[in-house]
Amino acid sequence: MTLQWGYKRAFGRCALLFVAGTALQMIFGDLNNEFLRYPWGLIIALNYLYLLVLIHFQKHRWKWLGQLADHYACTSALASMVVMTIIFGLTRQDPASEGIVGMLGFSRMTSSWAFNLLLLYFTTTTGLAVMEDLQHIRKRRVAAVLSHAAVFVVLVAGIFGSGDKLRVSVTLQKGQPSHWGISREGEQVDLPFVLTLDEFRMEEYAPKLYVLDAMTEQSSRDFLSVEQAGDEATIDGWHLTAVENLDMAGHMPDSDEYRAMEHVGAAPAVYVRARNFRTGVEREGWVSCGSFVFEPSYLFLDDRLAVAMPRREAKHYLSRLQVVEEDGAHHNFDIEVNHPARVGAWRIYQMGYDTQRGRWSEVSVVECVRDGWYSAVHIALWTMLVAGVVMFLTAGGRKVAIKQGKEAKQ
Repeated sequence: MTLQWGYKRAFGRCALLFVAGTALQMIFGDLNNEFLRYPWGLIIALNYLYLLVLIHFQKHRWKWLGQLADHYACTSALASMVVMTIIFGLTRQDPASEGIVGMLGFSRMTSSWAFNLLLLYFTTTTGLAVMEDLQHIRKRRVAAVLSHAAVFVVLVAGIFGSGDKLRVSVTLQKGQPSHWGISREGEQVDLPFVLTLDEFRMEEYAPKLYVLDAMTEQSSRDFLSVEQAGDEATIDGWHLTAVENLDMAGHMPDSDEYRAMEHVGAAPAVYVRARNFRTGVEREGWVSCGSFVFEPSYLFLDDRLAVAMPRREAKHYLSRLQVVEEDGAHHNFDIEVNHPARVGAWRIYQMGYDTQRGRWSEVSVVECVRDGWYSAVHIALWTMLVAGVVMFLTAGGRKVAIKQGKEAKQ
């Protein structure tokens, strides 16, 4: 099956945009979106919309303008963006990347000329399709038109509002107010509010026990997850049994025996009994990942192998913050990953903590993000959701109507 000429032409246009973007990337480097800062981003967006209106009403006079709005263009633009998005997702985003990936800008995709040119082209075809829908809205389903329009709004806001997005990293010490942070460019930025860390909380996964090769420093692939005393597993020929499990423990300087301890710096500890299936050799003792107070403890099985516990992984953590705005308004928030707090046009995200202290961290790293176009995107996303629900609910009735129409014709 040969590809239709319309698709060949449309995909050829996308290929030319990719080649042009690659050439611009090699000549000028990354695309700097600082020129889109307010008010220029808004001004350029309004002129762009005006240009789309002109193209829409002139496309019948100029054939090449009409080719920007046909279904070939829409399909090829969408397919090209899907490919670029897949590359985006599979490529590590690292400004320091070198080689062909770094040269093409794939490791800095949002600053890549090729990506942004194809995104602008996709936005243009979507916008022209929306205008066609609006002009013939009586022949279109309103829910579908609203859905397409919402997608167009999200795309426009993402492109022309990118220069207005400000990200500020703030490192908070418990009980110490802070009203400034560091931008991604390394500049100090004053915030329109004061942040104070009241408390940091963390929930960790159960401790895991591995068999460690001290010569190669390689851990076994299998492990024993210790939820409670009595848990057991067979790892590399050794049968491990957790005889005792202490969530918070410590030991005296002159002793290797761990005891339960409710104190800052307490570490998880497991008393392990190990037996080798082949030789029958048995070993037992305490194993702990340690903390900033206690050194890690290992159970040596022989001259080479030992049972080890790596640092426990964070399952869930949050920061309890006080936020005081310039007008004196006072707020209390519990923020966690993917659950930010909102203060005016700002979002406050949980980003990190003091990994050395873990659950005992008195430091929380948050990111304050200001996006002037957020409201437009928020409304558009809700519109897409409502339109999707309406299309789902009305799909059944439409199928019935089509079926009745066919039966009537017969």
